Amino acid sequence: MKKVLVVDDDPDITLLVKTKLEKTGRYTVIFTNAGADTLRLAGSEKPDLILCDIDMPDKFGGDVARELGEDEDTRDIPVLFFSSLVSPGDIRDGMVGGRQMVSKSSAPEELIQRIDGMLA
Repeated sequence: MKKVLVVDDDPDITLLVKTKLEKTGRYTVIFTNAGADTLRLAGSEKPDLILCDIDMPDKFGGDVARELGEDEDTRDIPVLFFSSLVSPGDIRDGMVGGRQMVSKSSAPEELIQRIDGMLA
């Protein structure tokens, strides 16, 4: 099973995503509701992918991704941004502004396809 770290300040979102991903039987999900905990948790848990919100009150998702990329232990973990700041129509070929992204308003199946694609 692949391990996914979900980072979102909304506990309802993390629980929903955890439930949807684990229901597939292909993922183990760990999560945090604080962007500031991401680097520590990624270093200790060694997830295969990080699904990260962008707009969080304690730390901007772009800063989280930058810190992960600067750390030798986490730099190779793929980050998929997950945001309500973009709609599914804003995303072209899975990217917004050069970053891998999926909209929170996308169907759960699309999120799962994106994760599967990044981990293939």
